[in-house]
Amino acid sequence: MSYETLLTSLQDGVARVTLNRPEARNALSLTLVRELEQALASYEADPAARVIVLSGAGDKAFCAGADLKGTGDRGTTLQARESFGGLPRILEAIARMRTPVIAQVHGVALAGGCGLAVGCDLIVASDDARFGLPEIKIGVLPLIVMAPILRAAGRKRGLLMILSGEPVSAREAFEMGLVSLVVPRGELEAATAALARKIAGWSPMAVGIAKEAAATIQDMEYAKSLRYLRELTTLVFMSDDAREGIAAFFEKRKPDWKER
Repeated sequence: MSYETLLTSLQDGVARVTLNRPEARNALSLTLVRELEQALASYEADPAARVIVLSGAGDKAFCAGADLKGTGDRGTTLQARESFGGLPRILEAIARMRTPVIAQVHGVALAGGCGLAVGCDLIVASDDARFGLPEIKIGVLPLIVMAPILRAAGRKRGLLMILSGEPVSAREAFEMGLVSLVVPRGELEAATAALARKIAGWSPMAVGIAKEAAATIQDMEYAKSLRYLRELTTLVFMSDDAREGIAAFFEKRKPDWKER
């Protein structure tokens, strides 16, 4: 499928989705949001896509957030409400998907772009990347992306980003829990590709259940989460992939995953 605002590819289990509006620092236009939602759903439905890498085109940005040129053109209040629904649907979908999504971040990840990156399962960031929520400087707020930001960074650090409007470095973002891995800019693509290939080589069943468990227990009381995880443990250890993985371990060979 071809897109107006995205570049996509799929090779060796790794799907790549690139936000392709470098002239606008990959700002989230209505078209880009709609196409990104479609692309993620398409790869989630494709068993050949075991990992998705999300990145931004150009040298300056992963994503600079909402396209402000379009904010005053959203029709009635109800129409505007619907138009603001795209990013929440994407963030909810990423959390629900069995396919892991890795954000490959260089340059700036600001506002909705910061939330989009943090909403991914993992972030590999270049050491010169910056993450910020500058909306308060123009009298608005990053309300939608508060959900992933505050879950990852906690209330104190997250609210500081929101109320100060100032960006943080990749290293600060790592220390806050927003970023998974920081690498030199020149190694960003190779490091992300290596991580994606590694994950793509594991049992898709195990990877999908790991994602489900991580998303679900965030809202659970501790004892309930342990009981829920016990049930998932039973499913995993009784699976064909677990039997195959254990057999391959003892036979010193590469597993042939059954995906069940």
